[in-house]
Amino acid sequence: MKNEIEFRVEWGDTDPAAITFYPNFFRWYDWGTWNLLAAAGLTRDVLNTDYGLIGFPIVEAQSKFHSPTRFWDQVRLTSQVQSWGRKSLCVAHTLHVGDRLSAEGLETRVCARESAKHPGEIESVIVPAEIKRALSGGAVEG
Repeated sequence: MKNEIEFRVEWGDTDPAAITFYPNFFRWYDWGTWNLLAAAGLTRDVLNTDYGLIGFPIVEAQSKFHSPTRFWDQVRLTSQVQSWGRKSLCVAHTLHVGDRLSAEGLETRVCARESAKHPGEIESVIVPAEIKRALSGGAVEG
């Protein structure tokens, strides 16, 4: 399953060199992940109410920058689960301006709930099969 979002780079997204300030790419990747989850019917409310989860916190993030994005560029962000772990998933992101690849990102996220033993803390848990199925187009992996 893939999800696409289109948006414009705004003035506040850019730095003094008139290109997108790099932390914004990570903000966009996060946005892409939450929109991917929502497209699969897995909003934050559903994750909390139906599965007892707080969400999928990031434990690792990376980005490779291929070409700059600039103020007023129309960007297409594509997000999809690249791989599954027992308690984690890796979400891959690509950003294009037209046909030009601007950046690629990868987030490793863990499936998490509030700790029963230590209220106020979080703990990782096994990703429910239904969530894997929803994000994999029906096929449950590993």
